[in-house]
Amino acid sequence: MNSKQTHRLLSLLMLAASLSLFSCHSSKELIYMKDVQNNQVIKALTDTITEYIIKPGDILYVSIKSMNAEVNALFNPESNMEAQNYSSHQKYTTPQGAYLYGFEVDERGNLQLPIMGDIPVAGHPNSHIEKIVQKHANKYLKEAIVKVKLLNYKVTIMGEVKRPGVYYNYNNNFTVLEALAMANGNTDYANLTNIMVIRPQPDGQKAMILDLATSDAWLQKGFYLHPNDYIFVEPNTHKNFQLNAQVFSMIISSASLLLAVFGLLK
Repeated sequence: MNSKQTHRLLSLLMLAASLSLFSCHSSKELIYMKDVQNNQVIKALTDTITEYIIKPGDILYVSIKSMNAEVNALFNPESNMEAQNYSSHQKYTTPQGAYLYGFEVDERGNLQLPIMGDIPVAGHPNSHIEKIVQKHANKYLKEAIVKVKLLNYKVTIMGEVKRPGVYYNYNNNFTVLEALAMANGNTDYANLTNIMVIRPQPDGQKAMILDLATSDAWLQKGFYLHPNDYIFVEPNTHKNFQLNAQVFSMIISSASLLLAVFGLLK
């Protein structure tokens, strides 16, 4: 191989390397809701459509405090837990604690509470349960203060996020954006136009595809998560090329070095 051929081959390799750089993932593809304008009001679905409806098998945190110390001990046994070296925080923020100390909605849709008996809660929005329990508590207790939260509100996030895993939520509403934030955001390989949410249904698993690059995502039911949802952030079409880019660059560098040495030897 003469020097002219060597130069031509090196030029082709450099051209291939340059094309690989231009084929990289554009930063514009990683912008959320890039169609939003300044001072624009983004339309969203109402709480009545998006809020989770309590079902049999759900586990609720119930705190009822009143003027009666014995009643407080029934619903708030923190002092007993401390004696067992089990913190109040762990009582509800771990799966074990939730199932041990939470109140499960039975197969009939009732919440069984001491003193008050069965309280029908299934079929009601999550945010309404506290008012329902408060109404029953007022019948039996004087000046009772009721707090109720859903404990099994967990979602699983996988794919192109920085910290995949299972995350718990303790608010009445929970969005895909909040879940992604819990997972430390997406990676540079994420395809924001094709986020899949899988939701368990009585007749199977329902798949919903979200496009987070547009503000229309707020108008999709899958944008608002429910307990036990799975979120899959798929990779973009450039990922395989980008993963191989370093190997490709090493091959080009090695070939260039060999050709250079070969030219010197000639």
